[in-house]
Amino acid sequence: MDQDAKELYEKYSHGSLDRREFLKKLAIIAGGTAAADALLPLLERNSAIAQVVAKDDARLIAEHMKFAGETGDVRAYFVRPKGDAKLPGVVVIHENRGLNAHIEDVARRVALEGFLALAPDALCG
Repeated sequence: MDQDAKELYEKYSHGSLDRREFLKKLAIIAGGTAAADALLPLLERNSAIAQVVAKDDARLIAEHMKFAGETGDVRAYFVRPKGDAKLPGVVVIHENRGLNAHIEDVARRVALEGFLALAPDALCG
């Protein structure tokens, strides 16, 4: 995949480009809107593949959950190391993309450092 497309996606995913501008520039790099549309899932998939800690890591207990929020249920990902030790907690806050595979991986990494990790999805209901 073209490095320019990857760099453009990074700018978009970190909020320095809005979606309209990102897609416009991606179409130029890719050679058209149809090609840009075909590239988009590949670009999004690359960030999910960059997982550091496996979803089923035997050292962790992880679960998707919901809790009551002010305007309805909030989806979240909760991870903790196995065992019964009392641990401090960390809230893992996502960027503009919501609770995704990368943020879940960050929560698993935090848990491996000895914390309870809660990653709420601020973009849900």
